[in-house]
This record gives sequence, structure tokens and C-alpha cells, in this order.
Amino acid sequence: MTARIIPLLLITSLLLVLGSPAAGDEPGGRIEIIEISGNLDRPALNFVSDRVEAAASGGATAAIIQLDSRATLSAAVVQLAARIADPPLPLVVWVGPAPASAFGGAARLLAAAPIKAAAPGVRIGYSQPVIAGNYPRHPVRPGPLEDLTESAFTVAEPTEGLVEIVAPSISNLLVELDGRTVEVRDSLVTLRTLRTTEDGAAAIETVFYEPSIGVRLLQLATGVEAAFFFLVAGLAVVVFEFYALGPGIAAAVAALMLLISGYGLAVLPLRGWAVGLALAAVWFLTTDLQRGRAGPLTGLGALAMLVSGLYFTDAAPQIRPSWWIVTVITVSVTAFYVIGIRTVARARFSTPTMGRRHLIGRSGVAVTRFDPDGVVEVEGARWQATAHREAGLGPGDPVVVRGVDGPILEVDPLIQP
Repeated sequence: MTARIIPLLLITSLLLVLGSPAAGDEPGGRIEIIEISGNLDRPALNFVSDRVEAAASGGATAAIIQLDSRATLSAAVVQLAARIADPPLPLVVWVGPAPASAFGGAARLLAAAPIKAAAPGVRIGYSQPVIAGNYPRHPVRPGPLEDLTESAFTVAEPTEGLVEIVAPSISNLLVELDGRTVEVRDSLVTLRTLRTTEDGAAAIETVFYEPSIGVRLLQLATGVEAAFFFLVAGLAVVVFEFYALGPGIAAAVAALMLLISGYGLAVLPLRGWAVGLALAAVWFLTTDLQRGRAGPLTGLGALAMLVSGLYFTDAAPQIRPSWWIVTVITVSVTAFYVIGIRTVARARFSTPTMGRRHLIGRSGVAVTRFDPDGVVEVEGARWQATAHREAGLGPGDPVVVRGVDGPILEVDPLIQP
């Protein structure tokens, strides 16, 4: 009896081995799609790394990194490339859909992947610098990226060593991956990305993951146009708040905008003179606003803002500001000064509830420097005012109202007895 059982057990064991499922065959198998786009800062790179590890520990069949990035802003990309080259599960990097790009560090991530894929029409190249800007260049290993340090190509067909699979969508990619064998830490795994259905074949379960709102907000700040907009618009809202009734919603909005811009300024490769020019542009516009007219300084401020936006970063061709977006930002902020803030200021300083004629002879303090126009505070309210150039009034100086010209107060220095 024992002699019969032993051969039966051996045959059963052999059948189990031969019939063992490949990756993706087991019921409930799934593929995780990790979506990442935009400039890759440290939080974005950490998100990809953490999701790959979570996919492996969660029992995923395979992971696909859906990539679209023109620039990388953190050295963490080097560590992520090393992890992608030796992943804990079958891993694919797919650049797509068109017109996606993989420049700099993103191209390095693609080159490191066990399975490299891209959609037709995407752009790959400009592999140096790996980190955008004038950072020390990371060495490029001999291979396809070696010839793409200062150029890029448009994917149309497989490229040796860089693009193995050309697929226009994730669905097409899953079809191409089915049955492909990949090595995972010295073990060969056959991918099963399709399952049999009554109507033929369908993809196994796919789960999509994208960065959290916090990570995406930080990535938004790394866009050069966004960083520029939040800087100049945030400062404009600060000026607007100055002419409003006091700290309120506008102050909170300005603080949030400047905070977002601050992160972008911290991680982007910037031209210092361009940032200074943006600050000068706001000063020019504010000076003309205080004088109560849209004069030459307004035009100079708009021109300075435009030039600043066009040359804000020093990372071309990986990061290149869009000229039309910068133009729209410049026109919008200038119009906000000429129309928006001026309208609020006119309403604020000509309020009938305070009256004007009764202010003659009243004392107050200068809020801004007069040249010869400025702002004074009289009886708890702020007013546009004018004084003689020789008065030399500055913030905090006591003044006395000598006359009223419409909404404008005429003031002189208050001589203390």
C-alpha cells in the first residue's frame, strides 16, 4: 500500500509544480499604476518609492510607473533609480500618454527600469543635468542616455536599451506585457496581465495611485509659471490689503500665495537678478499707485515684470517659461493695479461717512513717505494726501490737514510747540 502511495504523491507534487501560476494568474491578482507628472521634487520622488514598496508588500502582481516629467529638482532621484533597477516585484516605467516627456532625472528612471515602455509621440532626452539647473552633473553610464545629454527624440518605435515596448495607452501596454518574462531579484517571473472572459480576454484588476493633495500642491509650486505668478500676485494682494479696511481675507490669501511661491523659489533653479526684477516691478507699480495715476512707472513695472517672468529660471531646455502665460500674468497683475486696487482705494478714501471738510485743522500721522503724494491716517482712517516736496514727510511723522481737494487731503508737517 505504501509503495502505491509514494508514487502517487510524487506525481501530484509534479503536477502542482508544473501547474503553478505565473505572476497574475492567481485569483485577485492586480497591477498597481503609479501616476507621477510635473517637476519631480523630493516629496514626489518619495511618493513613487513608497508606492513601489507598498505594492510589493501588498501582494500586487506588478507595478507600472506612469511618468511625465521634464525636470527633476532633487538628488533623491539617484536613489529612486537604483531602487527601480532592483525592484521587489515586476516593475514597468511607461512614459505617456503623448505628449508626455522624460527629461533629466525622469529619463534616468526610464533607463533604469527592468521593462521600459513609452507611448508614440512622447519626447525622451536631455539627460543632463540629471537635476535641473547648474548643479554638478551626475555621471552617465555608457548606454542610450550617453548620446542624449543635450538632445531629445520623439518615440515612434522601440529604441534599443531605452524603449522596449511602444504602447499608446495603459490598456495597450497590459496586452503587450502579457506573457513577458522578467527577472526579479534572480528569479524569472512570467507576467499574466490578462484574464480569460466569456467575451475573450480582459485586463486583470488595475488600481491607480496618484500623489496626495499636499504633494500635488507642492508640485504646483515647482512650476516656473506658478512660482512667478504666486510671487507677483501675492505681493499685489498685499498692496491691495493695505488699501482695504484692515487684515482680513485678502491678507490670508496673500500669505498663502507667498507661502506657495516660497517653496517654488526654494527648489527651482532661479536667476537672482530676475527675482529682483520682479520685486522691482511691484515697487514701480505701487509707487505710481500711491501717486494716484498710471504713469511711466506703471509701464516700466509691466515691462520689468514681463522680462522677469521670461528669464525667471536658469534650466532650459528642461524648464522653459511659457511666454504667453507670462504675458497673461503680467497683463493681469498690471490691470489689477490700474483698475482693481485703484477702484478700492478711491472708494476707501472718499467714504462719505467720515466727511472731509471737517478734517481741516485735524492732526494725524504719515503712513508712507511723501514724494510728494502719500497716505496719512487721520482720526483712525487712512486717506490719500499730498504735501510740498520740501516737507520731507516720512512714515510716522505728525501732519496737520490744511485743505481738501476732492478725495485728496493737503497736509503739512505738524510743528510741535
